[in-house]
Amino acid sequence: MDSDSDYQPETDVDSSDDEVWELIDSSDDSDDENIPPNSTLNATQPNVNYGYDVLDTMPEAPASFLPERVPGIQLDQVRTRDSAKQFFRAIDFFKLYFTMDIVLQICQYTNTYATEHGLQKPSVFQSWYELSPDEFYRFCGLIMYAGIVQVPNIERFWSTKSLYNGLWARAFMSRDRFKAIMCFIKVSNPLTEDPNDKLCKVRMLTTYIRMKCIKLYQPHQNVSIDERMVRNKGKYAFRQYIRDKPTKWGMKLWILADSLSGYTYDFDIYLGKQDNGPFGLAYGVVMKLTKSISRQGYRLFFDNFYTSVQLLKDLWFIGIGACGTVLRTRKGFPNAIKDVKNFEKKSKRGDMRWIRDGQLLTVQWRDNKTISLMSTIHDANDSVTAKRRTKTNGQFENLTVNQPTIVHDYNKYMGGVDKSDQLINKYNVLRKTNKYWKTIFFHMLDIARVNSYILFQDWRDKNKDVPELKRPTRYGQLNFTEELIRELGDIGIDDPVPIASKPPVHFKHAMDPQFMDKRGNCKLCYSNEKIVRRTSVKCKVCDVFLCFQKERNCLSQYHKLL
Repeated sequence: MDSDSDYQPETDVDSSDDEVWELIDSSDDSDDENIPPNSTLNATQPNVNYGYDVLDTMPEAPASFLPERVPGIQLDQVRTRDSAKQFFRAIDFFKLYFTMDIVLQICQYTNTYATEHGLQKPSVFQSWYELSPDEFYRFCGLIMYAGIVQVPNIERFWSTKSLYNGLWARAFMSRDRFKAIMCFIKVSNPLTEDPNDKLCKVRMLTTYIRMKCIKLYQPHQNVSIDERMVRNKGKYAFRQYIRDKPTKWGMKLWILADSLSGYTYDFDIYLGKQDNGPFGLAYGVVMKLTKSISRQGYRLFFDNFYTSVQLLKDLWFIGIGACGTVLRTRKGFPNAIKDVKNFEKKSKRGDMRWIRDGQLLTVQWRDNKTISLMSTIHDANDSVTAKRRTKTNGQFENLTVNQPTIVHDYNKYMGGVDKSDQLINKYNVLRKTNKYWKTIFFHMLDIARVNSYILFQDWRDKNKDVPELKRPTRYGQLNFTEELIRELGDIGIDDPVPIASKPPVHFKHAMDPQFMDKRGNCKLCYSNEKIVRRTSVKCKVCDVFLCFQKERNCLSQYHKLL
């Protein structure tokens, strides 16, 4: 995949920033995860070894990388003989996630909801007509357009004032139509929602998108797990507040991402405290997200929230090597190297000490401060060199210090989720709403958009001889998003700027439906079928009673026929 100028790497663990070290070495309630008494830990602690030259012998070499599929894009389920020529547009890859099957269901649920609850919002419902798949895709395109073009509020996209000339929202749909879809859109079937499921209003969509993320891509060997915060300040049972995060209020997602591309391969939404088993929350999260990559020789990286002796040993048992920073307060951490102050007094920058306990290697490395890491895939003798700028006698100078390979690999491969977050947040479609499920719906659009971009770049790289896949040399995420928006809105690259016009009229007569105290005969039923049906819904404009039910919507039909 081509490099993307939109991505900037996060601060790594060997930074000289004191705040970074405080995050790594400090403990909090979420990290207080203990190994139960029945866990298999050695009763005796191995010896401490100092330096890179003391021979380290790993009992068993890491498993060979033998993935079930070739890493990268997977179109086996949708491929035809001419697939390289059929998949050459941005929208072709977006529709691999938001397929016609799922879109038809969303349209059905939205239309049903509008029919049943439209009278509760008559100002929006008076011009409502059924949502079609084509219009849903245009709706998605307009939401993405609002993610790359910023205006003070959504109404300004349709403003006729001189400062807002040239905006393209009206090329997708009218303002009233956009508000109506935003009001009535539903992504779940109310008849099958489980009231005991906190995600019942969006479970169908998240399950479907998660399945597509796994099915359409095979990660490369190095993957990472981390958390992601999605902004939402509404009131719901699993809302989170994390003081030290840029996004402090919202919902937390656990993410498994490809460290090379930033592809969101698997995810799970945190729903609050629950029974996490004998080994705690972090252990359960990692085991759940790694089910689809077990016994294939993958290498997993995570931070000190997840790292524990039990987790690393159990991951090794299912064929996954792991590496992560670790808190010295964790159960099972070697007592012999808990005293960091004495080590720092006697060592200089670049020094290290280590302990091997079977397959598990624990390393402490002295940089600006001392960090601790655990791994089942590294050798203590392997090292690289790192550049450091330090102040000595009032003068800054550049130093070259030794760095264990375990630290180098952690810095290199831990950023998969961070890269995914940055790609998503650069042009995210998130709209302000108090409804948690709408925020999740917007985030699913973002995941589909960014993953589509990654698939598209991989597909281009594997089909360089296909003319339809040719793009400019510096073709990044913004170029892809712009192309996707034009295709979702059916807008040509050379189309003229749309001028202000009256919104399309889909009913031949205005209507103002209201519930009346008395009931009357439905005019349309009697006219067409000579059947008397009593209803309490009356159109005040037409001064006639009309049926307004899920199975028989005479109200809409009557005004289309006028």
